[in-house]
Amino acid sequence: MKKGKLIALLLALCLLLQGCTFYSNPDTPLPSGNGLLDKFSDILDQFPPSSSSDATESQQSAASHTPYTEYERADTALREEASFADIVYERPDADALCKAIGSVQALVEDGENADAVLKAFDEVYEDYILFDTMATVAYIRYTLDLNDSFYDEENRWCDEQSPLVEQALEKCYIAMAGSPIRDRLEQMEFGEGFFAYYDEHQVYSNDRIVELMQEESALETEYMSLQSDMTITWQGQECLVEDLLADETMDYGTYLEVYRAYYEKYNPQISEIYAKLIRIRREIARELGYDSYADFNYEFYYQRDYTPDQVEDYVEDVAEELSPYYYTAIYGSYYEESMSTQSLLPKLQQTAYILGGEIATAYDYMEAYELYDFSSSTSKMPGSYMTYLWAYQAPFLYVSPTGTSSDLLTTAHEFGHFVDGYVNCNATSSVDCAEIFSQGLEYLTLSYGDLTESEREDMSYYKLSDSVLTFLSQACYAAFESRVYELDDDELTAENFNRIFLECNEEFGMGMVGMEDILAPGWIDIQHFIIAPFYVISYCLSNDAALQIYQTELADGSGLTLYNRLLHLSADNTLLNLLEQAEMESPFAEGRMAELADFFDEQLTY
Repeated sequence: MKKGKLIALLLALCLLLQGCTFYSNPDTPLPSGNGLLDKFSDILDQFPPSSSSDATESQQSAASHTPYTEYERADTALREEASFADIVYERPDADALCKAIGSVQALVEDGENADAVLKAFDEVYEDYILFDTMATVAYIRYTLDLNDSFYDEENRWCDEQSPLVEQALEKCYIAMAGSPIRDRLEQMEFGEGFFAYYDEHQVYSNDRIVELMQEESALETEYMSLQSDMTITWQGQECLVEDLLADETMDYGTYLEVYRAYYEKYNPQISEIYAKLIRIRREIARELGYDSYADFNYEFYYQRDYTPDQVEDYVEDVAEELSPYYYTAIYGSYYEESMSTQSLLPKLQQTAYILGGEIATAYDYMEAYELYDFSSSTSKMPGSYMTYLWAYQAPFLYVSPTGTSSDLLTTAHEFGHFVDGYVNCNATSSVDCAEIFSQGLEYLTLSYGDLTESEREDMSYYKLSDSVLTFLSQACYAAFESRVYELDDDELTAENFNRIFLECNEEFGMGMVGMEDILAPGWIDIQHFIIAPFYVISYCLSNDAALQIYQTELADGSGLTLYNRLLHLSADNTLLNLLEQAEMESPFAEGRMAELADFFDEQLTY
């Protein structure tokens, strides 16, 4: 075998073991495949990528921006601004909250006037906001230390209580929607058309749905608990998988044996959890009158303005147009220079200040109240995310760093979510729209980031290679999800899950002859399948929009202007409508994927 082919195979294996290498994914799997790259870095360094990207270091100096103390936000916080470390967690009284919401419902049903109803509702809604905020605090602190038994228990408890609280609130809204004061309530408080949603969507008011959602939440938590301290029996001892994979003296064959042992132990356990989840989710959809769980999920959770059928055609286009670029992208995705955790915040600050405007304002706010965690710890949950503390109107940014250059783009990604959350007070309800700002800021970092010219060229090539892998891997995962949810109940087995995952990887050009036993069970490392079903396609569609920002930046330097324009159009919007308003191209437009293939062909040239 030629050395070049060997390198490609090693890199491809690394990608598939990780599930994905792009920074949009908040679910970096455990264990990681980075050890393969480390083992062969001496070989790969003989073939450094050359860049044909036109991205150059921005000539723009640090832009002025409004201080966060003077910036006017759309919503007012319930509680005074505070550093995250100073926020005191208190378990909320879920029973009392449900009863209080029920009292408001009783006022509506008893025929009280709108003023009396709203006075009572406003007081109760504050408690609802505090409940949600405390649940978020518990989750953040749980992910900061998966071994913290207190926050493990509190996170579980909040997850169990949440459907009950949502049920009480939905029943109250349904009562309002059917009352004579409906129009008056919309005029005074909720906004025109608010109750139309509850004419059609009555989910939590169904007792069986709430029971199923609680079962779903318990299974998701069971899966997350498995992510902590994963062990296998190795040479007669129980060892942490991550410790074994961190052994730099381990040869390639032994390294794969660790993975085989890992999958042999955890694939059956997670398959059992996944099968139960699929059955529960399909029952939820049937109970609510949907033809499939995907139909329910697209409409209820993600408010998408496209359908699963459109996505099915879309992923076929991805496989056809981009699979030929897989190994080119694999070569280009090798760029793992070391980067200290301590350098992340200064680099993010300098990038934000150059971008200026509301991006810089959001950065100052984040730093002032320490609404982030970039610390490195083996007890932290792998991955990254942004969440929102409603009582404080405060986003929170979480990154579990790897100590490599990829952390900069990961941090930029989550900071893009932070900026959107700060500017729009978390009103960007569409996950597809939200992902534009995270991925878009990654691309803008290539042009405006605190990088040397050499770093900029290498990272630009790296990110575009990674972009190809984003399309291929996430379209592959979308195809996998669609197919497993079509299985009959008695077909929901580890064998079928593994078979379908391997078939999907092969269809998208990511299969590897002789490595089937390693690749097939790799789906268990993709957390989205368990905790965020049917989410992954958002990474493809939003990546298309983010690439349009980058292409605009390359063409005439106006990508940042487009980014800021989108930022002010995204609240309560949907993906296709947002792109139409911004005069951008739809990802579903005929020939669009072929256009992207041509772009990648031009950019990814050695």
